[in-house]
Amino acid sequence: MKIKHQLLSLACALACATNLVHAQDAPEVLESVSVNMKRDGSIRPYRQMNEVLSMVQRYGQGLFRLEFKLEAKDPKVPLPKVPKLAVMHADAYVPIAMQADGSFELPVLPKEQAQDAEIASNLVKGTAKMSGRLLLTIKPEQLDMAMVRKIVGTATSMRSEILPWYLRWAFPQAEGVRICSAQANWELEWPDPAANKANNTAGQLLSIALSAEPKQLDPHESGAAKKSASERRQCTTLTGQERWPDKAHLLAPADASLSLRVSGES
Repeated sequence: MKIKHQLLSLACALACATNLVHAQDAPEVLESVSVNMKRDGSIRPYRQMNEVLSMVQRYGQGLFRLEFKLEAKDPKVPLPKVPKLAVMHADAYVPIAMQADGSFELPVLPKEQAQDAEIASNLVKGTAKMSGRLLLTIKPEQLDMAMVRKIVGTATSMRSEILPWYLRWAFPQAEGVRICSAQANWELEWPDPAANKANNTAGQLLSIALSAEPKQLDPHESGAAKKSASERRQCTTLTGQERWPDKAHLLAPADASLSLRVSGES
C-alpha cells in the first residue's frame, strides 16, 4: 500500500499548549519512513521551531523542555496504532520516537540542516492534529522558593529578552509554578534562622501550609473530562513574589506534579 503523508503545522503546535499530558520515556528506534515530500507554503518552517528548541536548550538553564502530542482530529476516526513521524531535510531524515499516548519530542538540528527541514508522516492527510507545550524538568522534591524564582525569572527573560519577537508565539508568559496533587496537602518548610542564631542549634524548622486555589484544577490531568470537580486534582501556585526565604522547600504528596502556569490559564 502506498504510504500517504502530510506536513503537520508547527504554528498550531504551540497555540494549543494546554491540551497535553506529561513525560516521555526512553525513545525507541523507528523504522524508515518513505515519503514523497511536497512543500506547503502555509506551514510554519521547521527552521523557526528549531530556533526555539535551540534557544530553550541554550538559555533555559535546563529547566524546560518542549513536548508535542499527536492526536486524531476526529475522535471517531482513531490514528493507526503505530503512526510514524520523521523530520526530513536535504541529506536524510530523523525518525521521531512516539510514546503510547502520542507524545514525542522534536530534535534540535544543526542550523544548516534546519533551513529546509520538514515534518512528514505516514498518516492520511487531515486525520491528525499536533499540539505542544512547555514542560518543567524539575521534580517536586527539588522545588524550593529559590528554584521557583529561578524558573519564573528565566521564563520571563527568555520571552522578553532572548527570543526575537517573531518567535515569542512559541514561549508563553510565565506567571508561576503550579503544584497539583489528588489531595491539597502541601507545605513549605525552612530552618528557623532566629533559633539557630540565638541558641546555636540546628534542626528547628518553620513551616507554612499552602492552600488550594478554589477555581484552579490540574489542566493536564488525564481523563479530566470524565471526572467531577470534587474528583479532580487540586492545585496551588507559587509566583516567586512570596516573602518566604529561598531555602523554604516544598513538602508534597508522592503524586504531586509541577507545571508552568502561564498567562491566560484559569
